[in-house]
Amino acid sequence: MATHARTLLIIDDDKSFLSALERALKRDFDVVTASDEAAALKAFGDGPDVVLLDIRLDESDDHDRSGVKLLKRFLEAQRGVPVVMTSAYGDIETAVECMRLGATDFIQKADFFQKSAGLDELRQRLKTALEHARLSRQVEQLEERLERLEPAELVGASPQLQHIKQLIQVVAQEGYVTVLIRGETGTGKELVAHAIHRLGWRAKGPFVSVAIAALNPNLIESELFGHEAGAFTGASARRLGYIERAKGGGLFFDEIGDLPSDAQLKLLRFLEERKFSRVGSTNEISVDVQIICATNRDLEKAVAEGRIREDLYFRLKSLQIVLPPLRERPGDIPLLVAHFLKLFRRQGRTRITEISEEATEVLRKYQWPGNIRELKAVLERANIYANYHGHLRIEKEDLPQELSAATESVVAPEARFALNKNAGDGIDLDVELARVELSYIEEALRLNEERKTEASKFLGLNDRFALRRRAKNILRNYPSLAAEVPTVQRLYGKEAD
Repeated sequence: MATHARTLLIIDDDKSFLSALERALKRDFDVVTASDEAAALKAFGDGPDVVLLDIRLDESDDHDRSGVKLLKRFLEAQRGVPVVMTSAYGDIETAVECMRLGATDFIQKADFFQKSAGLDELRQRLKTALEHARLSRQVEQLEERLERLEPAELVGASPQLQHIKQLIQVVAQEGYVTVLIRGETGTGKELVAHAIHRLGWRAKGPFVSVAIAALNPNLIESELFGHEAGAFTGASARRLGYIERAKGGGLFFDEIGDLPSDAQLKLLRFLEERKFSRVGSTNEISVDVQIICATNRDLEKAVAEGRIREDLYFRLKSLQIVLPPLRERPGDIPLLVAHFLKLFRRQGRTRITEISEEATEVLRKYQWPGNIRELKAVLERANIYANYHGHLRIEKEDLPQELSAATESVVAPEARFALNKNAGDGIDLDVELARVELSYIEEALRLNEERKTEASKFLGLNDRFALRRRAKNILRNYPSLAAEVPTVQRLYGKEAD
């Protein structure tokens, strides 16, 4: 027997059949056999290289599907072992189901017992299954390597994404410039920061991430720049700050707009001179580090209101990467869905590989206030419901109802108009236009969880006061419409009185 022979596990309730196949295939494989579920599971646990599995393990039962049940158990184990299904019957529908579940091949027993070259064909198809599994593992390894080379959630073919990926490469190779990453919550700002560090020559150094909002406001200077022993009450020993710990690598400030004013001047000086002093010391320390900042705030407004130093703002914005919200690149949603489903499968959380066109259309129409982070959460939930419903792909009914409701409500003004235009007495154009505008205001408030400023931005208005004026004026002029928009009425109705 060959030293490196592959192990073949054959599972069938016909022991004479097992003996015949073992004799026929022992020159090509180390053959292990099992004739029932318990023995099959035990043998599979020993790690075969390929499995030949009969659909029926109880030939006396015409409805037996034990082999399908075992197939699911084997695939759930996530070991990448190819499973070739066999049957002595014309179980075509069951065979198709097995292939959709993840079986590598299906062979009729008659094909290798009644044909002169049948056993040779069986050997070849088992070897092909092994080669298919080997290539699949190589592809997965290559994909994992590629994902280490670019942020996974920056998936997409849109021009915005291609430009950002190119900019990341340039910034990473340069390695010195201060970078400001801007974008809404959930667009992947920290992923971009990691990519800049990982793709450049600073990858050999540390990557230190600092959530500004999570720092103690009273100790933030010590947290960033460190302190000497005795610098303040409780400072019993020298402590290195985040900047010093990132020496030679990258330092990521998440939500830089939350930095208190006292620390802004010292950070500005460090950005300009790459020198600082620990709290409680006058000795200057030089640190070579690339600074990457991120924010979802309106920094220009913060500067105008005096919350951010203007000189620091200009220093930070020397090079900006602006991440587009997901609603501005709906064409990338199918690619993101495929990415996340592949991720879930790799984690052993699902066997689902597809999503229906109807469900995809719902995702494309939704406005995604939470962006990619929200999309991932929705798919995690949909995956659970698809498994619960026994679906082989994610269907529209597996998606949260609020998504379908939101996409339907966006077109609701048109639907209302279509109904009203058939009225015998005609329509009042001013009323219908007011109804349309109120409907969109109602939907914008719902999508943004009644946050007036975010709803205003969503509708393209300058600020929440502009939204207030429009809603108030419409309710004042057309009070009969108030019942159709309960959220608008609750938030602005009293103001309209």
